[in-house]
Amino acid sequence: MSLNAAKQYLSHAHLEAELRAELEPLVKAAEAGDAKAVAELEDRFFEPLAFGTGGLRGFMAAGLRRMNQPNVRRTTMALAAVAKAHAPAKKIAVVGYDTRINSEVFAKESAAVLAAAGYEVFLGTRPLPTPFLCFAMKALGSACGVIITASHNPKEYNGFKAYNDLGGQVVDPWDAEIEAHMAALPVVPVPPTAPAERIKPIPAAIEKAYLALGQDLLQHPKAFTPARILYTPFHGTGIAFVPTLFEQAGLPLTVSPSQGVQDGTFPTAPRPNPEELAAYAAPLREAEAADMEVILSNDPDADRIGVVAKRNGAWELMSGNDLAALTLDYFCTQKGRKGAVVSTVVTSDFMADVARHYGLPVVWTLTGFKNIAVCMDRLEALGEAYAFSAEESYGMLIPPSLRDKDGVTAALVVAEMAGHYKALGLTLFEAVDALMAKVGAFHNRLVNLEDPRPGGAKRFAEAMERIRTAGLATLGGEKVVSWEDFQTGLWHGEGRSETILDRPDNRAAALPIPRSNVLKFRLQGGAFAAFRPSGTEPKLKVYLQSRTDAALLDRLEAEARKLLGL
Repeated sequence: MSLNAAKQYLSHAHLEAELRAELEPLVKAAEAGDAKAVAELEDRFFEPLAFGTGGLRGFMAAGLRRMNQPNVRRTTMALAAVAKAHAPAKKIAVVGYDTRINSEVFAKESAAVLAAAGYEVFLGTRPLPTPFLCFAMKALGSACGVIITASHNPKEYNGFKAYNDLGGQVVDPWDAEIEAHMAALPVVPVPPTAPAERIKPIPAAIEKAYLALGQDLLQHPKAFTPARILYTPFHGTGIAFVPTLFEQAGLPLTVSPSQGVQDGTFPTAPRPNPEELAAYAAPLREAEAADMEVILSNDPDADRIGVVAKRNGAWELMSGNDLAALTLDYFCTQKGRKGAVVSTVVTSDFMADVARHYGLPVVWTLTGFKNIAVCMDRLEALGEAYAFSAEESYGMLIPPSLRDKDGVTAALVVAEMAGHYKALGLTLFEAVDALMAKVGAFHNRLVNLEDPRPGGAKRFAEAMERIRTAGLATLGGEKVVSWEDFQTGLWHGEGRSETILDRPDNRAAALPIPRSNVLKFRLQGGAFAAFRPSGTEPKLKVYLQSRTDAALLDRLEAEARKLLGL
């Protein structure tokens, strides 16, 4: 079946020559009975590349289930059609790209499609950070946007992030409508003919405004001694703005000699993920040699931020949960940050408790900044101030004018924060300990589970149903006091059930949280365990919290694995 699909794919006259040259030998090998070639074609053609969280992501190669020009063309055509329906008065689109292989090629493809659809397109002229491109969308009043990036994935991947007329990643109903439009298009659409004058560079004034935005976030604490900071963009786009931001702020910064070079092959970090300490191998050597105190990182598209600092003399990666809580506290103690704090249902309660400590309202939503952006839009519509948002996966958003996480401006703020605590005689980890002494202890763990065997996603789905219907009374030896099923939208506890609300502390302004296949069990003593499978891959994440010690996390992880059959 997949062999026939591959042959049909090759029959399209407009298929790019390089894709045809790559695919034809594979088809010939499969016709000759090569089992590996048959399996490869099956993987490439058994279904189209899924339009998942905000767009596409996959291996770069020829095929329906791969990132390539036809899929980029097709998705952009669908995005243009949906944008015209939802934002007919807006005539501008923004397109940008990261440092990955083929990113510029794919971005130019998207820009051409949008220009052919009648939009005035502002295209990045070099690899630029995702948060800046989101800022440009808002500043220019775009109807839609495209960012070509695969975030922190290995070099073989690329991706397509689609944005709506509010500058946030597409959500319902845009995403479903884009999928429907894609399904009605040829798998290899005819390349567009676009008037060259409709594609323009992003104005320099927008870059200047974004840099000024970063400077406006500085708190200028009275107690301050600059920390010795090494910065790594993991060979990505952060290098375009972070050093300039620091220079403008008068803060010293040393750029990683090895990882400060833009390179889509990520030679020193095969997995350029700020959540994995292994990615910091080269910067750690550099930091040690240069007597640095803190390593700051951005992932390749610079929307996330990572921090490595010393604890008891040894380098340690700070969790996204701890960094978010500490940053919020820093803002509240300096200039008295006001407004609502937005968190996700799998993020630690640490940040939420810091918000409550300062009397700030908390809004809860599903995982992902596309959902946080929706909450921000509603706050704006209600005339409520926005203070801060973050999620456990190293994403923070400080400026209220953006609708996606921003690791660039966050890097500047965290550097200033490190200098403030240095002046007080504290490392960043000691500052976290001091904050926990104020609001209570939080221990968190993320367990990433994969089942690459055929049927893995189905087995995880079945495991979720077992857990959902098990009537769990205890987890890790702790009593279950309540549980939330985000698929049904119901909270269960105290012998009753009720709708899960995004603002349980302010029911007058609350809305039901959107539905998703997520389960969260709250335990006696403030612990929790949340289960969240991928919608498209054989993966499942388990988020754990303990308010006592790490030993409870060990017990919770062991029981979670047992419940999942792993």
